Amino acid sequence: MTGQQSVFSKLLNRARNAVREARARWRSPFGAKFEQRAPSHANAIDIFAGRWATDLSIINPDWRAGHADLVTDNRPVLAARALGTGADRVDGMTVLELGPLEGMHASRFEQMGAAQVLAIESNVEAYLKCLIVKEALGLKRCEFLLGDFNLYLRDTAERFDMVFACGVLYHMEDPLALIRGIARATDRCFVWTHYFDANRTAGRVAVPATLDGIESTYYRAQYQDRAQPGFWGGNKPSASWMTRDDILAAFRHFGLDEIEIIAEDPNAMHGATTCFAARRSKKS
Repeated sequence: MTGQQSVFSKLLNRARNAVREARARWRSPFGAKFEQRAPSHANAIDIFAGRWATDLSIINPDWRAGHADLVTDNRPVLAARALGTGADRVDGMTVLELGPLEGMHASRFEQMGAAQVLAIESNVEAYLKCLIVKEALGLKRCEFLLGDFNLYLRDTAERFDMVFACGVLYHMEDPLALIRGIARATDRCFVWTHYFDANRTAGRVAVPATLDGIESTYYRAQYQDRAQPGFWGGNKPSASWMTRDDILAAFRHFGLDEIEIIAEDPNAMHGATTCFAARRSKKS
């Protein structure tokens, strides 16, 4: 009996030790439950180690993150030159940014004098990175919201001096609805987007689309990589591309009828791109 008790005691102790070790090794979905290093913004950035897009070492060499130079990306400057207050500034303006990713563009608008930047992101991980960046950079006039900006644009009564829509239109399942929503919220919009080119874009299905009197064609494809850490696409299972001319026609249809083409690259790596500023004319 004593021998049996001894074996039982050993097994029980092993089980208890295994539980203790498991608890000690327990990790949250974002890494270790407790941080043992001295406090720093680098610790917060490390929560998403290997999952950043932005090369934050441009700001601070201790901030190990991604490889894309979004820190010095000039599209906010292009927006300010086309739609701002002059001299690459947006002093006193309110800016609505759609899909801020990791907050770099929002921070540039604050640096350029924006009175308020509201940035809406539906990717949970990207949203949390925006909050880390907000703390790390000490942003004071940027607010980040988690949610679907299409629903915000549909329901809001707020008006903004500028909507900044960089890299989002071609990720939409229903891009006409987004364009209509943008036109409800502003008289000035900056857009950078891919567009459908039949000579370059394969594997998409043509789908007729109509909205509020405008007819278009969506070229739709299902996302194949939404579960990957580096997926920065839309929050729906598919994305619909439009031709360049249909995109511009849609902005004009919904009232942003003065369009200035800023830059275009029909040979861009991942598909032809266009960059433009759209504003509401006095006659509309």
